Amino acid sequence: MRSLLIVLALGLFTQDPGLRELIQRLEDDRAESREKAQKDLVALGEAAIPALKEVIDSVKSPGELKLRAATVIREIEVNLKAAKAFREPKRITLKVDDRTLREVLEELARQADVKIEAGGIDVTAQVDLDVTEAPLFEVLDLLCRDQAERTWEAQEDGSIRFSRDRQVSCPAAYGGPFRLRVLSINAQRNNDFKARTVVVTLVLVTDWDRRFKPSKVVDIELSKVVDDQGTALEVSPVDATVGFRGPGVNLRIGIGVNTVQDPGESGRVFVLRGLNPAATSISFEGTARFNFPLDQREIKFEKPGVSESREVGDTTIRLTRVGMPENWNLSFHKSPAATTPGWARTIAQRFDADSFVVVDQDGGEFPMTMRAQSRGRFSPDETGIWYQAFVQRNAGKALKEVRFRFVDQTLVKPMPFKFTNLSLP
Repeated sequence: MRSLLIVLALGLFTQDPGLRELIQRLEDDRAESREKAQKDLVALGEAAIPALKEVIDSVKSPGELKLRAATVIREIEVNLKAAKAFREPKRITLKVDDRTLREVLEELARQADVKIEAGGIDVTAQVDLDVTEAPLFEVLDLLCRDQAERTWEAQEDGSIRFSRDRQVSCPAAYGGPFRLRVLSINAQRNNDFKARTVVVTLVLVTDWDRRFKPSKVVDIELSKVVDDQGTALEVSPVDATVGFRGPGVNLRIGIGVNTVQDPGESGRVFVLRGLNPAATSISFEGTARFNFPLDQREIKFEKPGVSESREVGDTTIRLTRVGMPENWNLSFHKSPAATTPGWARTIAQRFDADSFVVVDQDGGEFPMTMRAQSRGRFSPDETGIWYQAFVQRNAGKALKEVRFRFVDQTLVKPMPFKFTNLSLP
């Protein structure tokens, strides 16, 4: 009865009957009914927002109902932003025998709705192809497999360009617009009087359809690695961002006495230990997570004290200052249980380090660039990443605000992958 009275008071009987019923059920005594109504309202999308805002704005709505309506609106708004950031790409179904490459590429371009440039290769070559519901990148790799003068690359505008060169062959996994490749596998074998040991270095790298704009930092984790003798291997990820970077520098990471090429922000290096010395291959599986920024906004701390905290999306932000000149520290935190292996690295993409500004009581602005200091475990309950900057200003003037830009919402698209019986060198 209470739900019906609320609906009558709000005048929602002028709304669509289905929408009206769902809003009534947000006040249902049964938790499962309320949760189902919330899910169904989110599925209605933008059409449900006006009625939900009526509920929030009405003085006759109880606080609990307002909170549920506000939660539904936030979920709808996130979904709308996510729809703009990502859409599932079209898959390819194509079966041809002895057709020219030109004909195949024309059909591929039509199905994938992508521009393909092939002026530098022999498009009269005969092609056989049989794929069903395959990702675009997988089909492109198949067309270039074992070809001495045919390779492809994705352009910044999302188009595909073929060129006359041999394609580097790498084991690969595909998912939607994403691809993960095994860039290299190296094995360091040690023999002494006590035992034989083998340490494997595995380098994985990802790329994607350039029509999509995820963060350059990709979170890659291995959940299981075994050798062909049935031995489970110990996995240690290597932070590929540690070391010197500069113009023209081809960074290489030391692994024991060997070095491996840095795969960049979109890849990761893993060291695998515990391999059976008799093993000749490994199998592994894991997940690559691609992060799409949904909403960058200006974060403000008004009249900040010496220490302030704020919950922003999935992250806790702490702001502290000490001394004169002022030492400003900005740190981002998350609980270890909710932290994925690449979370700290994604902060560098989400936080605009050049946007940090201190404003005094007279409106004087002191912009500065925050420098990354460290990352790691803050406490048993938190992990974090820290930034720091110094500012020289008149200590006698009170602070008006501190502001900076941060992506507080992201869409995460996971791509599971699995490789079986990859040969060891």
